[in-house]
Amino acid sequence: MRALVALSVLLVTTHASAQSSETSSDVSDAEVTDTESTGSLTTNDAEGEDVVASLGSAIGEPSLSAIEDMPRASQHRLAWREEWPRYSFDEAALSLGLGLLVVAAEALPTATSRPNWTDVNALDGAVHDGLRLNLADQRESARIAGDVLMWVDLGIPYVIDALFATGIGDGSWDTALQMGLISLEANIVALVVWRVTSLLARRERPLTHDCINPSSDPLRNPSAVECVNPPSPQSFSSNTAVNAFTGAGLTCLHHTTMSIFGDEGADATACVGAITIASVAGLLRVMSNLEYLTDVVTGAAIGLVSGWLLPWLLHYQGGARPELRPAVAAIPVPMVGAGNTVGLDVVGWF
Repeated sequence: MRALVALSVLLVTTHASAQSSETSSDVSDAEVTDTESTGSLTTNDAEGEDVVASLGSAIGEPSLSAIEDMPRASQHRLAWREEWPRYSFDEAALSLGLGLLVVAAEALPTATSRPNWTDVNALDGAVHDGLRLNLADQRESARIAGDVLMWVDLGIPYVIDALFATGIGDGSWDTALQMGLISLEANIVALVVWRVTSLLARRERPLTHDCINPSSDPLRNPSAVECVNPPSPQSFSSNTAVNAFTGAGLTCLHHTTMSIFGDEGADATACVGAITIASVAGLLRVMSNLEYLTDVVTGAAIGLVSGWLLPWLLHYQGGARPELRPAVAAIPVPMVGAGNTVGLDVVGWF
């Protein structure tokens, strides 16, 4: 009886050991299979990573290495947000085309010596009489000061915001590059709009108007030197105001959406300061007798739309952005014909 019990216990123990061995074998086989499968998948993924990395140089498409480094990049305070569309190839092509359009407009021998718009409205006339400086040296100094302030506003988004604060200060060079490309795009768009409006309007500058229509007060008349080679009729809209307010708009946009300085008061001061600089630059254009008030106001509107609203719509609003390639698009291009024939051509896709 004791022998039978012992034999039964031995059989049960042996059977359990066999099951355990089979189970361990199955687990080992499964682990080997999983390892082989994982190794195969890893190999395929690596091959795919190489392909993606080879295509990562395309504009607006971050490389796989950049994607893998996102946790490290997120340590930057000014890291580019995922919901913000990056500067794309479409934008690069569009900016290049518009830039070539500006160059072509400047290079064409268009007959712009004769103005289309010579009338002066009551508002422009009153402001002109009140702000215009009497001495030629003063007017020249005002012109130079206005140009300097314009370049200051143009440089802030690139030098202060992108290079020093974002790139050197925060170490977020990817964001700095995006900011620089977006700023360049805004400046090109603003220049194209200004060039087209100035060619179409061809408004006579106040200096030229004063040379042709001298005042009874000798102190109010331009000097003989100023009237020898009067400036071309491109008063509307003010190029200085367009450029200055484009830079100011970009500065305000960067500081309100990204908090470049990391302090609400400092960022607000940067925005207000840039707008003030642009306003003074526009005012100096009126004082230098080169543009009217409406020219400056119109230029300011063009600059703010190009520097603030357009980049916000394309990038900083988050989410989907407007389509850059509409079904129908037309771009006016200056055209010169035989003789003194001057007009506009239209190119685009329809």
